[in-house]
Formats: sequence, structure tokens, C-alpha cells
Amino acid sequence: MSSFRKPTQIRRRTVGRWEGGRWIEGDDTGIETILASVQPVSLSDQDELQARLEGRRIEAAVRIYTTAVLNVAGADDRNGDRLIWPHGSRQGDYLVVSVSPWQSGVISHYRYHAVLELEP
Repeated sequence: MSSFRKPTQIRRRTVGRWEGGRWIEGDDTGIETILASVQPVSLSDQDELQARLEGRRIEAAVRIYTTAVLNVAGADDRNGDRLIWPHGSRQGDYLVVSVSPWQSGVISHYRYHAVLELEP
């Protein structure tokens, strides 16, 4: 049986912190390879992401299907893991911004949304 999940690289970061009223990003902890299926988001997903991530300019977004547990930006002072995506026209690091657990007992997995952020 062939799997749709392929080796995919994730850049992990340590927990961030507030210092003097400013957010301090965590340090990179290295690159990890996971098995995942990465797909472009639908138009409705992209509209929802634009509304939820106010103040951020989103040029591209993807869905990540995997059994791996990824850190989501903003959850528990997490910086969020980054998907390293070298394919297609919008290559770069995609920040993981949301998760939907699909733990049905049949094919349990997580669906993550990740966005390509542009420098301001």
C-alpha cells in the first residue's frame, strides 16, 4: 500500500518569552524530517486564515496532513514550527498557525494550516 505522505522537513524552535513587554522569539533547535502530505489550501481556507491572522500579509498557505505533533504559533507561548517547502512557485518557510486533530481511530492524523509570511 502506497502512502501519500512523503518525507518533509520541519524547522523547530524553542519556546518564546515576554521580556520587558516585547516578544522574544525562541531559538532554532534544528531541522526534523516527518512524513506528511502537503497541499495548497482551498479558497475558503485562505479567506478564513486572512480573517484570523489580522495584521499579517499572507501570500500563500498550505495544509499539512501528518501524524506528527507540530507546534502551532501562539499556542502556549510557542513560536510555531516552520515547514520548509522547496516546491512550486511559492518556496520558503511556512509558519504553522492552526491545527485540527482528526483522531477517529481509523486513520488518526492532524491537519495543520501553515502560511508563507513575507518580510514587512
